[in-house]
Amino acid sequence: MNQQVEVEIEDGAEGRIRGAETARRTLRLLEALAAHQPVRLDEVSELVGLNKSTAYRLLRVLQEEGYCERLPQGGYRLGGAVAALATRTAVPAATLEAMRPVLQELAESTAETVTVHRRAGETAVLAVGVESEQHVLRQVVRVGETTPLTRGCAGIAILASLPAGDRDEVVEHAGGSEARSVLRTRIAEALTDGYAVSRAANHPGVLGIATAVPGADGAGAELSLAVSGPESRWTRDRAVEHADRLREAAERLAHLAGW
Repeated sequence: MNQQVEVEIEDGAEGRIRGAETARRTLRLLEALAAHQPVRLDEVSELVGLNKSTAYRLLRVLQEEGYCERLPQGGYRLGGAVAALATRTAVPAATLEAMRPVLQELAESTAETVTVHRRAGETAVLAVGVESEQHVLRQVVRVGETTPLTRGCAGIAILASLPAGDRDEVVEHAGGSEARSVLRTRIAEALTDGYAVSRAANHPGVLGIATAVPGADGAGAELSLAVSGPESRWTRDRAVEHADRLREAAERLAHLAGW
């Protein structure tokens, strides 16, 4: 009986696997995107020490597989597949990408940045987003950005949708009694209003409004949908005016996810 033996060939000088440079270059590209997104081709080529043609070829593969995306205005950032790896939810990267047209419509109607966050334990990970092209000053989408569920409208919206036991467990880790009291008030408001609003929670000068994307029965939300922008323009009153449209879009995302 023939037995297949897998042999790893190492470089004696460095103990590194030979023939793996393409994989290493790809990983360095992902690291550069994560640290500097959005970033242009010439910039990322310089950051990782690759010529532009090699960097472009690797970026195209990452783009085809959903690990990065090319922006309409130029440049690259991480794609939804990265966030899918970083979380434990059952929402595949292809489903996140299928949500993009809904996000684009909402971005056009609000003239602000629209994002989907997904739950990863007690954190929210930015999974996919669309920036409005109507303003030069806008909230930048950084796929993979992770924030606590207890801070910011996207996390609060998810937190408010969880079963009471799961929600209470997260709240108990939120700090002292005063911090927990404030958090419970915010959760109660989100449950009453159907959305959460936050000011400068994760980014200075930015206001956001978010609602949970309805999940499977009784399971709570795995995703939230948010619209955010500079508070000087995207005021609380203006955000709340779009609350119904936000909830309608969230229902559409739930349908796309098959919930």
